[in-house]
Amino acid sequence: MKIKGNRVSDIKTYFENELSTIYSKSEILVLFRIAAEHINGLSMNQLHLFPDTRVLESELLKYSFFAKRLKNHEPYQYITGYTWFTDLKIMVNESVLIPRPETEELVNCLLENNTLANPKILDVCTGSGCIALALKHYITAAEMLACDISATALETAKNNAASLSLDVAFYKADALTEPLDTFENLDFLITNPPYITLKEKATLAKNVTDFEPGLALFVPDDDALIFYKSISKWGKKLLNDCGMVLMECNTAHVDEVAELLIEDGYSVVKQHADLNGLPRWVTGIK
Repeated sequence: MKIKGNRVSDIKTYFENELSTIYSKSEILVLFRIAAEHINGLSMNQLHLFPDTRVLESELLKYSFFAKRLKNHEPYQYITGYTWFTDLKIMVNESVLIPRPETEELVNCLLENNTLANPKILDVCTGSGCIALALKHYITAAEMLACDISATALETAKNNAASLSLDVAFYKADALTEPLDTFENLDFLITNPPYITLKEKATLAKNVTDFEPGLALFVPDDDALIFYKSISKWGKKLLNDCGMVLMECNTAHVDEVAELLIEDGYSVVKQHADLNGLPRWVTGIK
């Protein structure tokens, strides 16, 4: 189906017709606004005040392709190629997870607990680098390290660091093996590791399962805490005395992660809820 007309109001109608079986009316409006901002630089106010604004024929094709990809359940962040994390524009693609608001809260937790001018911080399973880059942005004197097992994810993270002019040292490392010596003497170890069990996969939306990297999402059904077990040991080995570990968790396993940290000898182990009131991350002190 072609877009009938070249006014932005015609494009909005096209989005509503094409996407109504997949998205709600309010979701379609948001997606249309995102497409208009991305393709034509039009703000929400401009769309509202000037619905008869006309676009070029070549731009109509871009809107049509944008809608086609949305209809295929592709996340809009992969279509535009970026998302916002804290106040940073983070490039994303199918090699990395799309940063979530809950992870912003994890970053805020570290910021609230930091009293050092130049802490040494390691972000494990960094993906797009969003956590490491946000922390370096807010704690400019921090020695910021980050690692991931995926070479393509690290390439994206390095590109983000270059784009944002933020100095983060990225390393290829497997969180399930021994840590690199470079990571010693940490003040903070922070992580958002894979934590969704394979049996939970069926409960996820297609835009997650069909597009976001399974390597960064899933863990075995019989060992849901596999990454937490290993990263907890990293913390015991790498953190300075009184250093802090911060772990984002599957809400179903927060109690178990907290118990694991206690068993591994951490003190002041705390569970934290996200803005929706769901248990989301755990912290502990070495």
